Order: sequence, then structure tokens, then C-alpha cells
Amino acid sequence: MLTQEFIQQMKNRLEEEKKNVENEINRLTAPEETLDNPSDEDLAQDAAEDIVSDSLVNIHRHILEKIENALYRIKDGTYGRCLICGAAISQEALLKEPWAEHCEVCGKK
Repeated sequence: MLTQEFIQQMKNRLEEEKKNVENEINRLTAPEETLDNPSDEDLAQDAAEDIVSDSLVNIHRHILEKIENALYRIKDGTYGRCLICGAAISQEALLKEPWAEHCEVCGKK
């Protein structure tokens, strides 16, 4: 069973991580300065960077959703329980990934 102290520690980590992820999303989605009269190489480089940036934004949004879900589970008292079977998620797993949603058994399925 998770202690209130451990849960508070995880809540603090989740809130800090949420800020970091939101900042990174904002950085990645900030408007870029446009070049006057860009070359074909510049346009190709910008297109490639946009693809990478879009992928990173999607990854960060997915992590943000997991963080927000974990904060909700803390609020409703179900944090640290597997979403599939209801078994306890180990403290070690939560320390590695505070937004973990599944126990070791269900996570392998």
C-alpha cells in the first residue's frame, strides 16, 4: 500500500513534469521566423524539421495526457492501482514512471 507521503511525492513530480512537458509543447509549437527568399534546400530542411517537430509534439501531448490522468487518479484515490486488474503497481515502477497505469503482469500483455 502506498503511503500518503509517497503519493504526495509522486504528485509533486507529476506536477513538475506536467510543467516541463507543457513548456516543451509551447516551445515546439511557437511560430518560427520566416526567411526572406528561402532556397529549395531551406524549404526542404524546414519541411523535415516540421515533421520531426510534429512527431515530438504528439509524443509530448500523449505524455501530458498520461500525467493528467495520473493526477486525476491521485485525486480520486485510485493512484497506484492497475487500470485493468486493480492490482497494486509497485513503488519501483511508479518511481520510474509516475504516470504508470498497469501492474507488471498487465503491462506485459
